[in-house]
Amino acid sequence: MQDGDATATIAGAAGGTAAPRAEIVSQYVKSVRLAVPGAPAVHAAPKELPRLHLDLDVDARQVADGSPLFEVALVLRCQGRTPGEQVLYEADLAYAGLVSLRMAGGIAAPEVLEPLLLIDIPALLFPAARNLLADLTRDAGFPPVLMQAVDFAALQRARRAAA
Repeated sequence: MQDGDATATIAGAAGGTAAPRAEIVSQYVKSVRLAVPGAPAVHAAPKELPRLHLDLDVDARQVADGSPLFEVALVLRCQGRTPGEQVLYEADLAYAGLVSLRMAGGIAAPEVLEPLLLIDIPALLFPAARNLLADLTRDAGFPPVLMQAVDFAALQRARRAAA
């Protein structure tokens, strides 16, 4: 990435001239929702660390048929509960990137695009999505949710095995 440049480029999986060029055109918050059903009472009660339930998914779609533009979204769902299973908060967010995938000779085959769209691009988007979730939960008056790094290749393998 060059100084002042708002795009990031990653090399294609195959290498050489046959590899698609992936460029992140834009990153953005697609949607965000936070609910604290017991507010303000939950903030008056003694503080306990919430028990977390966290789901992460990756959604990728082509913007239009024949277009080199794809939207890749990380979808995070987080619920904090008391040890007694009372819901303290629910946070849902989608953090997305608009990605241009260009390849000499047109659009790349799905087997070439899949690792870029479901593994490489999500790995680039993840730090911003993780920070957004941490800020959201902290600003709601709870300890920030600090997610560890995600192995998107393992996530994709698990998704395939479940299909």
